Amino acid sequence: MEDELTDYTNRFRTAFEMLHRKLGHAVLAELNSELTPRHLFMLAMISKEKLPKQSQLAERLGVKPSAITVMIDRLVESGHVIRKHHETDRRIVLVENTAAGDAVLAQATEVQKQVVARGLAQLPPDELPIFINAFEKFNSF
Repeated sequence: MEDELTDYTNRFRTAFEMLHRKLGHAVLAELNSELTPRHLFMLAMISKEKLPKQSQLAERLGVKPSAITVMIDRLVESGHVIRKHHETDRRIVLVENTAAGDAVLAQATEVQKQVVARGLAQLPPDELPIFINAFEKFNSF
C-alpha cells in the first residue's frame, strides 16, 4: 500500500506541476502581456492586501525584501504599480496597483477562468463532479 501511495503522490505532483505551468503559459499567451506569472501573482497579492508594505509582501512570500524590491521596480517601470510613502512614517514604503495593474489583473482572471473551463470541458460530464469533489476534498486537509 505504501508503494501505491508513493506512486500516486509522484503522479499527482507531476500532473499538478505540469498543469500549473500549462495554465500559466496559456493565460499569458492569451493575455498578450509582457508580464510573467510571478508579476501577475504579485499584482493579485497587492490587490488582496490593499496597500501593503513591501516588507509585508516579502514576509508573506518568504523571500528577502531585495527580491520584492526588484519585482516591484519592474512593475513600477511597466506602469502597473506605484509606490507610496506612509502618511506618518516616510520610512515605510507601500505599494498599490495602478488602474493599468488592476485592468490586467481583471483580464488575467477572466482569461484564466476561460482556460480552466476549456480544460474542465475535456472531462466527460459524469466525471466532472467527481473530479471537483475530490479536488475540493484534497484541498481541505
